[in-house]
Amino acid sequence: MASKKILIIDDNQPLHELFREFFQNMGYQAETANDGREGIEKYCLMKPDIVLMDIHMPHMNGYESSVGIRFFDPKAKIVMLTGFPQDPLAEKSLEEGHVLSVLRKPCDLQNLYSQISHTLSA
Repeated sequence: MASKKILIIDDNQPLHELFREFFQNMGYQAETANDGREGIEKYCLMKPDIVLMDIHMPHMNGYESSVGIRFFDPKAKIVMLTGFPQDPLAEKSLEEGHVLSVLRKPCDLQNLYSQISHTLSA
């Protein structure tokens, strides 16, 4: 059985590399993007099983890129990860159904893995 694919979209390169390495060690095929625009491009090429995305990024924020990804794939599974969960854009993304959940960072990697696994199995 092929491994699950995760796309990590975050402008904090050390953080998204940490996530990429962690998820690869957990058996995922993991790719990263530095901003929302690059994230949409990689989503279209990769067609991941799930997206882990920051809200505040240059060029295109998480709300805009989640709308773009959902336009391409209405069934896309997107989890927003942000240090500002009460951020109006994070709330709007959730309320409008562009993301499945908003998780707070910093986060425990094992809890994040559990949340991602649960979202994929739903």
